[in-house]
Amino acid sequence: MKLHEEIETIAYEIWEKSGWVHGRDLEHWFEAERIVKERYVIETGEKKKPKEEKKTVKSVKKSVKTQKRKKSEES
Repeated sequence: MKLHEEIETIAYEIWEKSGWVHGRDLEHWFEAERIVKERYVIETGEKKKPKEEKKTVKSVKKSVKTQKRKKSEES
């Protein structure tokens, strides 16, 4: 099965399991991609790359506030 078809099939299964809730197609697609990538890693024996730190909107806003505060203190 081609990679795209496999992701599509799994995303559809996730959609079914979620009760056919509309509007979450990208979430289902990304989850399916993650599942397929994990399978690929297991099948090929490749080592996973370390996860990069995910920044949330809240942490980004906090970072921006901190930078603004530091600039105003320097002035």
